Amino acid sequence: MNLFTRRIRVHWGDCDPARIAFHPNFIRWMDEGFTEMALARGIDFAALQREDALFRGAPLVDVRCGFRAPARYGQVLGQEVAPPVFSGRSFRIVHRFVLPDGRLAAEGEQVRIWGREVDGVLRAVPMPDTVCAAFAG
Repeated sequence: MNLFTRRIRVHWGDCDPARIAFHPNFIRWMDEGFTEMALARGIDFAALQREDALFRGAPLVDVRCGFRAPARYGQVLGQEVAPPVFSGRSFRIVHRFVLPDGRLAAEGEQVRIWGREVDGVLRAVPMPDTVCAAFAG
């Protein structure tokens, strides 16, 4: 399994008055990292929704993030996104945020489902094999 990596610049608007990245931004960055990893592997959620009116994407059902060292205004973080680990109808994605000096700023994980509307209700359904293979990198 191949890690997906990207860079994130910590902007003024990402910070609290102490110029430290405000913790909810890491949750947003995890969501963006997941989406960018999917796109880099040929999985376009917007296109999938256009092709299938009942497809609801990969909704987040659980999230956690632990903070290890402050990320500060002006720094460029490295984000590492591991390919999903599948468990039944859900999957887990692990994220790590690394400071320029190599220290760990934060690590977290998301649990998502492959969502589809069934009888008017959002349901977790099996992810297509082609999508699973694409996520594996």
